Amino acid sequence: METRIDRIERYIEEFTKGMLELKESQEKTDAQQKRTDAQILELKEAQKKTDAQLNRTDAQLKKTIKKLDDIGVNLGKMGIVQGEVAEELFYRNVEGLFRKMNMRFERIRRNLKVKGRGEFDIVADDKGRVLVIEVKNKLDRRMVDEFMDEKLPRFKTLLPEYRDSKIMAGIGALVVKDDVGRYAEKAGLYVLTQTDDGGAALLNRKDFKPKEFS
Repeated sequence: METRIDRIERYIEEFTKGMLELKESQEKTDAQQKRTDAQILELKEAQKKTDAQLNRTDAQLKKTIKKLDDIGVNLGKMGIVQGEVAEELFYRNVEGLFRKMNMRFERIRRNLKVKGRGEFDIVADDKGRVLVIEVKNKLDRRMVDEFMDEKLPRFKTLLPEYRDSKIMAGIGALVVKDDVGRYAEKAGLYVLTQTDDGGAALLNRKDFKPKEFS
């Protein structure tokens, strides 16, 4: 039979074994915790690097956006300057171009505005006839349609002094491709553009008959 001493020895052995297992478990836990702490530290370092990279990227993006904004402003200014050049070119040449068609204008006005309602680039009077010219930098079909469908129909309403006049119209641009020029001509518009020497010319064919607008 198991004696009391045997039981005590067995308990001591089991206790010792249990403590060893607990120690081993704790050592494993400690080792795992160290690995976890190391991983967390690595993540923190990686996050620091990522944040630094994001800050550099953000700074670079801001610089790029500013440059694009500056370019946009400059392009806008260029567009305004070109628009003024185009208006000046056709304004100064309207009289000479249309004199060949027996049209002698009594008055030529530029940037004729109706406050808050509309503006017409060039308006030339010729004894009961009025020539309304829209000016662009580079002409496309959409611009022709907008002039025909939106601006011209409002001309007499905005400027009732011309309600009894015959209205003719033209469209001028520094750049006019052949197909766009023919499109505008077919719509009944005079088509003006610049010449190679910096002057102005009409692109309409000899048999062109302008449309009279109401």
